[in-house]
Amino acid sequence: MSTISAKEKNLPAPPRERWMALWLSQLSIDRLRRLGRTPPDDQPFALYVKVRGAYVLTAVNSAARKARIMADHALTDARAICPSLVAQEAEPEPDARALDDVAAWCDRFTPVVVVDAPDGLFLDVTGCAHLFGGETQLLREAVGRLRQQGFIARAAIAPNPGAAWALAHFGERIAIGEEDLARTLGPLPLQALRLAPDAIALMRRLGIKRVAQILEAPRAPFTARAGQNALLRLDQAMGRAPEALTPRRPPPMLYAMRRLAEPILTLDAVLTVTGDIIEELCARLDAAGLGVRRLQLFLFGVDSKVRGIDVAMSRPEQNAQVMLRLFRERLGADPKSLNAEFGFETLRLEAADTAPIRFHATDLAPASKRDWDLEIRALDTIAARLGPGAVARVQPADLHAPQRATRFSKKVAKTAPPTAPPPEDSVMRRPLCLFAQGQPIEALATVPDGPPLRFRWRRILHEIVCAEGPERIAPDWLRMETQTRDYYRVEDKNGRRFWLYREGLYGEDGQVRWFIQGAFA
Repeated sequence: MSTISAKEKNLPAPPRERWMALWLSQLSIDRLRRLGRTPPDDQPFALYVKVRGAYVLTAVNSAARKARIMADHALTDARAICPSLVAQEAEPEPDARALDDVAAWCDRFTPVVVVDAPDGLFLDVTGCAHLFGGETQLLREAVGRLRQQGFIARAAIAPNPGAAWALAHFGERIAIGEEDLARTLGPLPLQALRLAPDAIALMRRLGIKRVAQILEAPRAPFTARAGQNALLRLDQAMGRAPEALTPRRPPPMLYAMRRLAEPILTLDAVLTVTGDIIEELCARLDAAGLGVRRLQLFLFGVDSKVRGIDVAMSRPEQNAQVMLRLFRERLGADPKSLNAEFGFETLRLEAADTAPIRFHATDLAPASKRDWDLEIRALDTIAARLGPGAVARVQPADLHAPQRATRFSKKVAKTAPPTAPPPEDSVMRRPLCLFAQGQPIEALATVPDGPPLRFRWRRILHEIVCAEGPERIAPDWLRMETQTRDYYRVEDKNGRRFWLYREGLYGEDGQVRWFIQGAFA
């Protein structure tokens, strides 16, 4: 079978992958500096951790590097070199949270952000650079904005994560293409391939110090000496082998983003921009034949904080007006929740949950179907205003006992309208008004299985003129907390209809009691 290329089909070729590596070289020290917990910059300062009973440095500032103190030095050796060194124990967990905060901040550039612990990030910027004026401008904005926040960072863009990581840590160029991989990565040290320290030490003993020395090396002897992982890292950096990365959160299937020339502060301005990107997202949903069930709106503030707003729909939706109304209800319920501070500069709308649209002939739909449409949208609006936990729906349960036949569910989403009501000439088997617990009544009935003739409920005597039954419902044999019940549908002389039951059987041990379970409308 012959394959047809995208060019022969007159389809646009998919964009080439572009990855940005972001390296926060002094993340732990920068975090402490922002909190005011570091000495002056001209004072040598280092952080250390305990490794196998010894204290090893993990990060040093520029003053310590000038004093020839580097990371991975033993703390005792560092203090012997520089007695004025100020050392502090590292805090890995707060550092990890700070890196995750930076990763959340980077969502303004792309929704696919991968955390490369302990001090790096990978960003899939495929097809995103033009939104920021090109790759060079994107790199400058990312590094410059982080520097304004107090983080020293280096960044680079390449066709794959491995090459981008090498450039960010050891390279001089900030953006390269596939044709420049060998020429640009060749002069870099072996550490640029993210090799294990043992593999680097072994190759140094063999006289190999640069990436160029192993680019054309025989694969079998190289693998035998350096290990399979070293060859894999080389292939990943050269784009010959894929690298599986896990984003910090699942990437959306469809999204729309708007970067603003000036920050916006008011709720009306946020809703106006949201309406524009909803229209853009709906166009993409229509082209894909999908509807959205859950939307996530992210507002990126000038203060480097990200606000998230979620709205859910009970069925796949493509109507932009419906989505905008839900956001208006969600934000209108508590406008102060935006906490705009200095304003928002970027808004991104993501289709967090999508499903295929099932089309139907709306003009020929019965009235019940149209009523169902109004009910669903009313439920979505109430849930957006009060919160999803404040709306509950009665769901049927697969149990015979009337008191357990229904339950309240917080999940209101349904994909299809309820089943059609019974015909008008059919008998309603269960009343609409059903008591959670049966209320005791005084009844006069014929024995052993005859219907009640009259009963007194809430001090009012009801004379029965019509009765149907009994409908016997046995108790759950696993629980056995109740006796056998015989249910009767009765009508009094005033036309009111009730659902009564007798608990227990005549002739059995115990007293027979009568209750009312509900009333028919």
